[in-house]
Amino acid sequence: MTKENVKKLIPQVLKVLAFALVFVVLIQVLSVTVFDGLKISQVSKKRACAYSFVEDPENTTDVVCLGSSDIWSGFVPTELWEKYGYTSVVSSFSHQSVADAQSMLEQILKKQSPKLVILEIDTLYDGRVPDDVIRPNTTSLDYFFDFADPETFENKISRDYSTFTFHNIWKDYNKKSRRSKYAHGYLYSDVIKKMEYQDYMAKTNELDVPNYTNTQQLRAFAKFCKEKNLPLLFLELPSISSWTYARHNAVQNLSDELGVELLDLNLLYDEVGIDMRNCFRDGGNHLNYFAASAATDYVGKYIGENYGIESRRDDAELAEYWDNDVVQFKKLNKIKQSNAK
Repeated sequence: MTKENVKKLIPQVLKVLAFALVFVVLIQVLSVTVFDGLKISQVSKKRACAYSFVEDPENTTDVVCLGSSDIWSGFVPTELWEKYGYTSVVSSFSHQSVADAQSMLEQILKKQSPKLVILEIDTLYDGRVPDDVIRPNTTSLDYFFDFADPETFENKISRDYSTFTFHNIWKDYNKKSRRSKYAHGYLYSDVIKKMEYQDYMAKTNELDVPNYTNTQQLRAFAKFCKEKNLPLLFLELPSISSWTYARHNAVQNLSDELGVELLDLNLLYDEVGIDMRNCFRDGGNHLNYFAASAATDYVGKYIGENYGIESRRDDAELAEYWDNDVVQFKKLNKIKQSNAK
């Protein structure tokens, strides 16, 4: 190529680079203004419940629950308050990744000062059925192949630039938020899907590890919580369709590595007081309200015994706020009222 050609080419290259720079800046600006998660939650059913924390008084939420739809359906904040006097919120939505969970937590910390973060750990395997097993093999090449996967690449871009996640939201612009009232992020369902007993947690020494990208996200999340001095608990709610003992083993190893407790309720049906045959609202993936209440009670007792969180009932104003939400939540969903305090 001659010097003349190079001179002619330079302005064209600079124009392309300038356009690319302006495009990236524009996308970033839109992502943090027009398309930020809080604004989108006002019209998006998927995101609405996850942002219920914005309605609570500042610095009153002690327990933050994150993860994909398992915890959205499996943890009942009003139950936790009624039985133990602990305040909590579920900031979950379907297919929430660990990176999504960290982003949610960062937003919550702008308004709340939680004493415990609970991550529903099945989010590490979201999109993978139990038959899709990954044997231990953590090399840098794994990250390359994970990132090269079209779905993984799309998810990363969506997380980093919310404009791409919410670009179709204009269709719902005139609709109001479908955030469930008084639920503090919980997705209520009283459907009972009858199931056959399955020995899906037969003990084994095998490992089914999360993919490399998800594992690295988990390490980053644990590091973030440690830097913020936030106690972290990994929770696995009962799920026949997405959990195995091999996955339990892999997550237990990660928990030991990161110094984080793992509470796996798939091993504790009797202790929790639920029956596998009637505790799900679907094909063995999401708990119904009755089982979710029992699971929440068990987790509440575990929290009290291991994390030193105290009841907030002595705060009269806050107690009135939460007691009212308990009553209204049960009234709205036609749940029998109790006198438990």
